[in-house]
Amino acid sequence: MNIQWDKYVSPAKAAADVRDQALASAQAKRLLAYREESDPLKTEAEFDAIKAGVEPDYGAWIAKVEEIKSRYPMPE
Repeated sequence: MNIQWDKYVSPAKAAADVRDQALASAQAKRLLAYREESDPLKTEAEFDAIKAGVEPDYGAWIAKVEEIKSRYPMPE
């Protein structure tokens, strides 16, 4: 039997790879959700505030960001 050491992956490396993939997946999902769901809310709040000459109310945007973070948690 001939062992191909160049293809060996240690358990620690395999676990790190799984963590890295989970992190990349969560980051990509969050980025897409931020762009599609929360960013428009922030832009609208800022536009409305500029138009009215008041400080923006970021309440809806903050709530949406928190929702996205809970939907796509970062791996530990």
